[in-house]
Amino acid sequence: RPVPPPFAQGDAFAYTGRGEYQALVDLEKFGGMPQGKLLIGLQHWWGEYGNVSLRTGAFAPAIFPAALPPVPDREGVPMLTDFVFTQPLSKELVLFAGKKNVIGAVDQDDFAGGNGIAQFMNQALIANPAFLLALPYSAMQFGAVSPREWGAITVFAMDPQDQTREFLRVDDLFSKGIILGGEVKVKTNFFSLPGEQHVGGLWKNVEMTDLQFNLPPPGDYPEKPVQGFATRWGSYTLYYGFDQYLQVYSEETKRGWGLFGRASISDANPTPIHYFLSCGIGGYSPFAHCRGDTFGIGGFYVGASDEFGPIPQALFGPRDGMGLEVFYNFQLTPAVNLTPDFQVIRPGTSLGDTAYVAGLRLNIKF
Repeated sequence: RPVPPPFAQGDAFAYTGRGEYQALVDLEKFGGMPQGKLLIGLQHWWGEYGNVSLRTGAFAPAIFPAALPPVPDREGVPMLTDFVFTQPLSKELVLFAGKKNVIGAVDQDDFAGGNGIAQFMNQALIANPAFLLALPYSAMQFGAVSPREWGAITVFAMDPQDQTREFLRVDDLFSKGIILGGEVKVKTNFFSLPGEQHVGGLWKNVEMTDLQFNLPPPGDYPEKPVQGFATRWGSYTLYYGFDQYLQVYSEETKRGWGLFGRASISDANPTPIHYFLSCGIGGYSPFAHCRGDTFGIGGFYVGASDEFGPIPQALFGPRDGMGLEVFYNFQLTPAVNLTPDFQVIRPGTSLGDTAYVAGLRLNIKF
């Protein structure tokens, strides 16, 4: 049924496109840095920003890649989202620094991850919606990865100021706070089949709106507080994830299918999501894995905070949300994929009823 503003109205059909362009520079050849790399990435979107995401009433975008980069007023304008240096110091220590896109950095599974262009489209089945709140899409980051035989350790520090619209800015780093994160990933071999499990956390020393606010909500509630509203500094999210292969067709191709799952808990104020759960099954199709077809069936549950004040309770009617998504990705050629997708979404607000989203995604790589 029609959803009241600010989510837009009723049934809709929308088309959105996006482009990604990447170049990887070998700094050993061009700059003399042994095994050093420079990743340069640009992104842009066209059509209708966000597609039908704002019409479902749900917090997590149903068509996540259509809302990236998150700049609604720059249709067709390429933006520098990645300019990051990577330098291995040894086999067990790799440093990185520069402007980096946050999508896919942590909490990734083989069967549910990326940025919405290859697997699931709903953001809740791509990355945890709790810790993405108030994260800049493209910002200066500094960190290290320690690859190990048993897995990997990742730690990083991020400037909370988003630079998606800008080229590079380094004169006021960390003047608005700091975001710290870390993750430990462990390889598993249950049932003599590959898998992985990971745990991690993010702590954001960033000013966010207090969920108890007693005035009309600020403009970009809740991650960009407006002067005069109650705010809080410091929020956290702890998370866990896994994937486990149930069948591997070939050790050479590493193609197979299996289970995945995620769970998290957050502070509940200022983070409006207290806990989050998702699980599903996916991977290469049992019917056409030689061609490269993939599939996914996933569900999620978003537990709303119980610390909303009376005004936001009356305005939004926050409640627990949930959803289900199914997709099948046809590998038409080595460079072309076509993916029918269907979602059922119960939004985390009482303003709207259950939404049904059917979509078709076309990818072309060159």
